[in-house]
Amino acid sequence: MLLKKYAVCAVMGLLGMLSAGAQDLIPEALPKHSRAEKKVIEVKAVTLPDFSVTPDFMKPASTAATTASNNSFGESVVKTALQYLGARYRSGMQGPNAFDCSGFTSFVYGRENVKILRSSRSQYTQGTPISQIADLKKGDLVFFGGRGSHRSVGHVGIVTDVDPEGNKFSFVHASSSGGVRISSSNETYYSRRYIGARRIVE
Repeated sequence: MLLKKYAVCAVMGLLGMLSAGAQDLIPEALPKHSRAEKKVIEVKAVTLPDFSVTPDFMKPASTAATTASNNSFGESVVKTALQYLGARYRSGMQGPNAFDCSGFTSFVYGRENVKILRSSRSQYTQGTPISQIADLKKGDLVFFGGRGSHRSVGHVGIVTDVDPEGNKFSFVHASSSGGVRISSSNETYYSRRYIGARRIVE
């Protein structure tokens, strides 16, 4: 009887030791509450982009930038056109050794990767009309009446320079009387026949 009592006590003691050992393992297997709290506190806030601000690449080009672009194109057109000074005039020809007036303008614009129609009358229907001589820029097309009629488009040239105060301009063109050359709008022949101007590239 006494032996049985000791055996029961020994078993109970062994179970107590095993239970205590199991409790020691549990805290190591699971994260402590305080450590988890620390991790949450250390998470940094994420800053979102301000969608109310328009990115630069989506903003329209400024007027100054557009004007600079127009001037650059005009300068390039004039530079190309002046390379052909002295070339012969030939009706129906559009370069590179001989031109008629609209053949010359279409050829020069083509060299600048801008395609325009072939005849002076059809070119007069293209682009934006420029009503005031003072508003002309290099590279604009200027139109004149032909020999038979001052009111009907018969000739075209390219503006090379503008004098706003003098209300006049110079232009390069393929003339039947001298081939590719520069003339002035205040020359009697052209001042009487001037019809208007067009800007092909805005």
